[in-house]
Amino acid sequence: MPQLGVTYPRPPENNFIDKAVWDKLHQLGIRPSDLADDATFLRRVYLDTIGTLPTATEAREFLRDDSSDKRSRLIDRLLKRTEYADYWAMRWADILRVDKSIVTPQGAVAMTRWLRRQFSDNTPYDEFVRSIVTARGNTLSESPAAFYQVHKDPQMLGRSVSQVFLGVRIECAQCHHHPFERWRQRDYYAFAGFFTGVGRKAAPTGGQKIFPQTGTDLNHPRTQLPIAASGLGAEPADLSGVGDRRIPLADWMTAADNPFLARMIANRLWAHYFGRGLVTPIDDMRATNPPTNEPLLDALAAHLVEVQFDVKAFTRTLLNARVYQLQSRPNASNQADQQNFSHAVWKTMPAEVLLDAICRATAVPEQFNGWPEGYRAIQIWDNRMPSYFFRVFGRPQRVSVCECERGSEPSIAQALHLMNSPESIRKIRHRDGQAAGLAESSLTANQIIEELYLVTLSRFPSGKEMALMQQAFDESSGDRRSAVEDILWALLNTRECVYNH
Repeated sequence: MPQLGVTYPRPPENNFIDKAVWDKLHQLGIRPSDLADDATFLRRVYLDTIGTLPTATEAREFLRDDSSDKRSRLIDRLLKRTEYADYWAMRWADILRVDKSIVTPQGAVAMTRWLRRQFSDNTPYDEFVRSIVTARGNTLSESPAAFYQVHKDPQMLGRSVSQVFLGVRIECAQCHHHPFERWRQRDYYAFAGFFTGVGRKAAPTGGQKIFPQTGTDLNHPRTQLPIAASGLGAEPADLSGVGDRRIPLADWMTAADNPFLARMIANRLWAHYFGRGLVTPIDDMRATNPPTNEPLLDALAAHLVEVQFDVKAFTRTLLNARVYQLQSRPNASNQADQQNFSHAVWKTMPAEVLLDAICRATAVPEQFNGWPEGYRAIQIWDNRMPSYFFRVFGRPQRVSVCECERGSEPSIAQALHLMNSPESIRKIRHRDGQAAGLAESSLTANQIIEELYLVTLSRFPSGKEMALMQQAFDESSGDRRSAVEDILWALLNTRECVYNH
């Protein structure tokens, strides 16, 4: 248990993140867990960064590498992988509600391609936000214009933009001023007023054309007096001679001294990699919901501005911190800590990532309805694709800008599906799959067991595990394939395989 006044030796610091976390833990009398081993780090950083398991070859090479900088070099390689753009395009398509039932399949494809290009090119985050806020053109073009087809009126746009990019949920101020919160009805309608000049019309080639037109200030619902458009907590914007009201808004949002933008994306990325935001919920940043470590969030926001909103550079800083690389096993001091990052947490894998992991481990790709073979789940733009796996493991339908729409709680249905579903069993027993290939190879039983551990858990088996799994071969009456299939099934159903830890 933590003991105030009790001090522990401070672990090494890789960067400013470690200092801020150690400072807080020192105040609380909490000792952080030890550094995770190489195998745990390897699997964690692959899944977090590119939503993809390492291959057995990649795992073996990393684990046998004795160089002291191999973790940093691995981080650099992952940030250059094509899967990084695939994975983050998928995540932002969820946040921005790229829903094919609203934007049409062509529009969903186009915006997903645009998102992927942003992450492939490492577009600075402030430029990324500006492009979305000021988007125009055909909703079927490779652009963020479809965002304005989903969010159809000024008030809806004001609520969504504020929540997604600024971390401020202003919807309650639509009707009243909460007595304990900062935002009033005036703030709500002043912010929504930036979007009254968004024009829409049918495009000759299909889709909608989004274009700027003259907007008007919105009226206060009680006084019926117009409220000048303004940023949250800012002075009224100067809209004289401005053809697009959203441009002054984008200028205010992306200014280096904006009090919201950098803090929000820093908190969102922190929550993704560490399993919990410094502010939770991540998009509800307010005075009555303070960060668990205010100096750290301030430092992260300042660092993001310092690197000019370079998301890969910022991510590199997060992943190289010792805090990110801690083991998930708690000690007596930190076992009750859930918010100070004294140890890593077990995280459920997104539905798409888990399905891809199963496909990689079994060497049998998923056949998506209407799609050519070879596509991975993180590449599927169709948010309405019928899939029991996606449904039971919580893939979002993109009806909300809140990341909470994605299911993250484990269930009995999930466990039963992994253990008994015909789809899972078919992959394990596939004639061209991993199990069949290993059973027919010249590898020894021990070598096969090692390979199965590498493709599922990204580590070598312990001596005890090796002996236990060897029993499957001893009891198989010479049926190697049956033994391999049993071992693969058992590993795919372990908590260690299904979770990212």
